[in-house]
Amino acid sequence: MRVSATPAEVLYWCRDYPATVSPRYDVPKAAPEPLRQVQLFLNSIDLHNRVEWLPDWLSAHGLDGEDKRATELREALRSLVLANNGVPLDRAALEIVNKAAARVSLQLDAGGRLHLAGDGDALDEIMVTVLGAMLDGSWARLKACRNCRWSFYDYSPNRSATWCSMQLCGNRRKTRAYRRRRKASAP
Repeated sequence: MRVSATPAEVLYWCRDYPATVSPRYDVPKAAPEPLRQVQLFLNSIDLHNRVEWLPDWLSAHGLDGEDKRATELREALRSLVLANNGVPLDRAALEIVNKAAARVSLQLDAGGRLHLAGDGDALDEIMVTVLGAMLDGSWARLKACRNCRWSFYDYSPNRSATWCSMQLCGNRRKTRAYRRRRKASAP
């Protein structure tokens, strides 16, 4: 796999070690559309492996030169999805999201139904989707892994998923806890 691969090319894969490639487990926890587009935006960086795809995402959506605005919004939204997973909410993130939400308006369609509308660019569409998901209740299921910060959709009936995958982060976390307990009980 190339280090400069696009998010689509690495949808299933991430590097755990230089010589080893393991599945990213993104597809089983992919959000339903249109919330999937927000998830892909959030996952335009792999924090664990320090791989950044935001310039590719911006270019694909015709937003070259919007790096600062996009990065700021992505990290603010990540704070919100971390809050969906029990991490305390960053107050500065609220200001950034509110600023982005100000570009979204309420409009009536031809049938007289109320809907959200953005000013037109892809970041505004991300905000339209985020606000729509908050209104319909699906937003609470979009979470970020407490371990690697990868965004995933919680399909569990009681909304209790905490890791992007049991095979990656869940296993790592449980192994660390086991080793700590074992070390503490060793003579």
